[in-house]
Amino acid sequence: MKRLISLTLIFILSLGMLVGCKSKYPAQKSTKEEACVVMTLSFDGEEYDVKYELYRALFLANKSAVDGGDSSVWSGSKKDEYVNKINKLIIDGASEIYSAMHLADKLGFDLYSKEANKEVEEFVRIAVEGNGADIIGYGGDYDAYLADLAKRGLNYSVQDLLFRYSMALEKINEYYLGTEDAALGTLEGEYKFSVDDVREFYFGSESVRILHAYMQADVIVGSYERMESLREKIATLSPKEAALYIIQNTSATPTDLIINKEVSGIVFGNYTTDDVYSDYRKAAFSLTAGEVSEIIEINDGVKGYYVIYKLDKDEAHFTACYEDIKLAYLDNVISRELIKISDGLTSSATMTKKYGEIVHSEISAK
Repeated sequence: MKRLISLTLIFILSLGMLVGCKSKYPAQKSTKEEACVVMTLSFDGEEYDVKYELYRALFLANKSAVDGGDSSVWSGSKKDEYVNKINKLIIDGASEIYSAMHLADKLGFDLYSKEANKEVEEFVRIAVEGNGADIIGYGGDYDAYLADLAKRGLNYSVQDLLFRYSMALEKINEYYLGTEDAALGTLEGEYKFSVDDVREFYFGSESVRILHAYMQADVIVGSYERMESLREKIATLSPKEAALYIIQNTSATPTDLIINKEVSGIVFGNYTTDDVYSDYRKAAFSLTAGEVSEIIEINDGVKGYYVIYKLDKDEAHFTACYEDIKLAYLDNVISRELIKISDGLTSSATMTKKYGEIVHSEISAK
């Protein structure tokens, strides 16, 4: 449930873009239409241009969710209603991209440095040629690679932007969370905080400690009814009994529930769940210790049911699970910063004259 930038799932799977005319796979120039600025976003003195090529990519990525597969709505009598709805998603998506790039820049990372360009080039080389393992590639056929981008409504420039966006997220995580070294283990990031900061987060109103039970819908016959029965049962149990019962009757990860024979639970902050999990988050923060939620239906690509059992916070758990709580604290700090920037960018969105030339019923992958 950690807040993850949703665009990563939409675009950045195994593809990237390359920079520099001397590269093996040369850059492709956007058309005049693609390069037109249709929207601007601004925050803290910085302005970001949203070009038609990005608008098109975000439109196509969200189109089916808005029109339900009926493309006629974009030219029908209610087309403005549909356009307004998808524009909200497009603005949110663009704001997510530029919020990460803005924060990375603020932290001192140059996403267009020579080093960054080399990273992008290597990423594209692997995407085109494969890595002999999990990335099949295109057998070194760059034209096939570019053609596949076009089929998905992307072009060189957009994929380059999205790859740098993913790099921004990586740099942000390194700054706050640190890195893993094969010899030295976990190396702390540059962000400075104290045990007292983590303690304040844990015992304050910005975090919750819970158990949860989950069942995937449609996999088990009568999963909703079984979840209702489970909910009624754990409402009568102590925390440890509830944890054991959930382990025995669902596919829950045991370490989310019990560590060293003691109840552990999940700690998360009020900024670190994706909007898809808004009902989950609201339920967790509204319950009192020992209280059990109603069944919460979540569809994050897979439909499922959650039931939350709220736990109290205590010193013993804080000490025993400090490392996990520390990570929850840092995740919350990162998400809070990104959301602040993203919200600011979203509220600043301004359409340009070129936006008025867009015919939404004619937007398609090329």
